[in-house]
Amino acid sequence: MSTYDTLDPSPAPGSDEEEVVRDLIRIVFEQIWWVLGIAGTVILLSVIYAKTAVHIYSADAMIQVETPTSSTSSAAALSALTTVGGSAPRTDAEIEIIRSRTVVEPVVEQFKLNFWTAENRVPYISAVSRLFAHRGKPLAAWFGMQSYAWGGEIFTVDSITVPKSLDGVKLTLIAGNNGTYQLLDGNRQPVLSGVAGEPATGGGVTLLVKQLVARPGTEFFVTRINQLDAVLGLAGGLQVSEKGHDTGIVQLSYSGVDPKLITAITNAVALSYMHHRTERAQEEASKMLSFLNSELPHLRDELKRSETALSEYQARVGTFQPTQEAQVYLSGGLQYEKEIASLRIQRSQLLQRFTPDSLEVQTIDAQIAAMGREKARFEDRFKTLPGTERQAMSLQRDAKVAEEVYVALLNRIQELSITRAGTIGNVHIVDEALVPSAPVKPKAALIISGGTMLGVIAGIGFAIVRRKFLTGVADPDMVERRFRVPVLGSISYSVEQARADRLAYERKQARLQRPQGWARLASPSMPNATTLSGFMRRVIPRLPGAGAVAAVREASVVLHGEHTPTRPLLVKMNPFDVSVEGLRGLRSALQFGLVDAPNRIVCLTSPAPSDGKSFLCANLATLLSESGRRVLLIDADLRRGRLAQYFGSSPEGGLTELLTGQIDVETAARATGVEGLHFIGAGAYPPNPSEILASSRFSHVIHRLEQEFDIVLVDTPPLLAVADAAVVANIAGSTILVMRAGIHTERDIDESLKKLRRARARIIGTVMNAMQIKRGGRYGSYDYAYAHTYTVSMPTDESKDE
Repeated sequence: MSTYDTLDPSPAPGSDEEEVVRDLIRIVFEQIWWVLGIAGTVILLSVIYAKTAVHIYSADAMIQVETPTSSTSSAAALSALTTVGGSAPRTDAEIEIIRSRTVVEPVVEQFKLNFWTAENRVPYISAVSRLFAHRGKPLAAWFGMQSYAWGGEIFTVDSITVPKSLDGVKLTLIAGNNGTYQLLDGNRQPVLSGVAGEPATGGGVTLLVKQLVARPGTEFFVTRINQLDAVLGLAGGLQVSEKGHDTGIVQLSYSGVDPKLITAITNAVALSYMHHRTERAQEEASKMLSFLNSELPHLRDELKRSETALSEYQARVGTFQPTQEAQVYLSGGLQYEKEIASLRIQRSQLLQRFTPDSLEVQTIDAQIAAMGREKARFEDRFKTLPGTERQAMSLQRDAKVAEEVYVALLNRIQELSITRAGTIGNVHIVDEALVPSAPVKPKAALIISGGTMLGVIAGIGFAIVRRKFLTGVADPDMVERRFRVPVLGSISYSVEQARADRLAYERKQARLQRPQGWARLASPSMPNATTLSGFMRRVIPRLPGAGAVAAVREASVVLHGEHTPTRPLLVKMNPFDVSVEGLRGLRSALQFGLVDAPNRIVCLTSPAPSDGKSFLCANLATLLSESGRRVLLIDADLRRGRLAQYFGSSPEGGLTELLTGQIDVETAARATGVEGLHFIGAGAYPPNPSEILASSRFSHVIHRLEQEFDIVLVDTPPLLAVADAAVVANIAGSTILVMRAGIHTERDIDESLKKLRRARARIIGTVMNAMQIKRGGRYGSYDYAYAHTYTVSMPTDESKDE
């Protein structure tokens, strides 16, 4: 009897990507004020942060560490060995030297970085108040907080010494009148009192406050730092790195809040490092000069002996002309002797720092031995020379070697003497640090641009989350795309109906204030509730499906003694209302949807209460009857049925009584005063209505009624609240899901459709009720606006004649 597939909605939409973009744009424009508000708030906070955050500046200096070279061209090996510094220093080693205590400690003393001072501020609030302050003109206390500094104060400490017990302890200084102050210890006990500009002593503490301009009662903090901690703190704050690879260029950086101070500290560290390297170079030059002076007498004696031996040999033998082979022997032996002499000098130098058994000395000894073996092999090649010629060449070689080594040593001594007098080391300051003009952080432009981007993203994200989880669906197009069900109509919110409902509620409240009792349900054929109860006990077992309604056998149904106040029908009260035009469109869509329906029973349900389902049923039924159809409207909400209010019908003798056999169909189906429209109310509220609606009696009765009417509209309880609507939807040939715009989330709609499909209902579409008219917006508001402007003026007599 029923078909179970949802009717195919309008033509298939475009690609998923296009739909996602459209939905996103629609969500943003629907909640544009939320998006702009959140984005504006984030941007404002980012601007405030950029303006009030502590500005950090960075000063940079560039240092070059050069490779030491020798200006002496003679005796290259000896020069290399005796060069001050030995070899090119490694840059990473120089970086560690820059951070060493030897370099940093003089700077700590120079700038008095072994203590720090601070004002007592209120976090964040004081940062804002300082924007309105001028230096030397302290602001009045905000919010009555006298102990806090609000801006404009001047507090400078020249020096402070404390006993070891107060190292690292935050001392509190309270400003008084005319530059006076009082110093308190960590337990806020008085330590000393003094006046700015004069040293003060007390409790083992010596303090010199250079300048104090503050409102009386303002608190400041003074902390003396341990010397080692101060040095390590400055060393840790230095950023030292090599520019490039093996370039010898070192960049020195230091950051802080005072641009002038950090610039001075950076230059001071660079100068301290350069002075350290200069002193070290002078010290090495002095040591080398002492060593060379000690070696000079031995070399002088060696030179004299060599020259004397050569002179004696020449006097004895006479002069001679050396052969070409003798010249080779002389030059080769001369080179070996120079190298051996250089190694011996290096060995003597190492012996000043190492023992003969050390690896360094043994390495030199091995080199000397190897050089001696090379020299011996070289001399063996010239054994064929005459003995006199070999001896003459050997004497000349020894004399020349002694002379060259001695002369090279004298030159080196002169160079070292000059270097020690005016050495500047191998370190040069390439670029001094300059006072930075802009802070490195926070970067205001980056923060504000990032805040703008974050604000827009947060606003859009909030709009999506709010639309998805916090607010209901109000877009019919989205319902069709997302759930693949057609939207038969969009009914706009009626101000006229809301005003009428409010008046009806006020009248009801006025009547309830009058004392009145409760009466049991009575009917013309059954005078009291006792008779009803007995009748139900007798008749229910004989009804079809009696087991399903057995739960109501012992029920005693009680209702109000008088009728519920009548609520007006909008189609009668204001037939030109915009909502009525929407209902007329729904009527047409419903008539088209019933063409292929297995029966003419239409079930109207909704996900939750207060969706306007009863309003929709009453007015839609009236419009259907006005189109010439015989319509039956059934209130199947046996829990809180309210359809009788629209027709002024008695709540007695309705669907409950019909299904329990108390009345027949002719009695239950009452005329409403609208031609072609009959109505069956809910009747008495049974304790278990689901069993009554699930009985075969209900199916039998409703199919019989279908034979007598063109359309049977059945108003049911909320779908997600109870199971009654699913039972009716299974029987009906057409089911319409009524949704209130902006109330139900996507999950509610999805669960409702799932529940209908599980009930094997034939869903012909949905209705979006209580739509807000947005002129120039979406959701069919163009149609409603046009209908409103077209029907707002009543026809005149002249127009009638036309």
